[in-house]
Amino acid sequence: MSLFSKEKHEVVISSPFEGVITYKGKPAAGAKVERKLKWKDEKGETDSVETDQNGYFSLSIVEDTVSLSPITQFRMGQEIRVYFNNEEYLIWTIGKSSREIYGELSGVPKNFRCELTDELVAVDVEDALLGTSCKWDSIEKQGE
Repeated sequence: MSLFSKEKHEVVISSPFEGVITYKGKPAAGAKVERKLKWKDEKGETDSVETDQNGYFSLSIVEDTVSLSPITQFRMGQEIRVYFNNEEYLIWTIGKSSREIYGELSGVPKNFRCELTDELVAVDVEDALLGTSCKWDSIEKQGE
């Protein structure tokens, strides 16, 4: 196989996310949670869900098949914004290279929650650059 030949790989563009959105400590009921993903072109792909009366949201997994040469490193970007009370809040921005499910945080975040009035902070994670205003109690590793 040549260094320039390409093979198809199944990749997880975005792992499933679920959690609770609050505003000033109260559930952000009816908030629009929008996820933008960029991996194959500059336009990217966008999907969205609405929070329920408790501020709960759930975004499904996004997968794709991509062609990569042996010397190509897969990179992609994710942004999650929340629209609530006529305001826009960036709660998650990450550039990642992991192709695996839950590669963003190297596992499943437990008690994932986002307070819209919190500042975006840098979080040290493996194989990624993450900025988020969200918090979680622990990360459950896959297979544990």
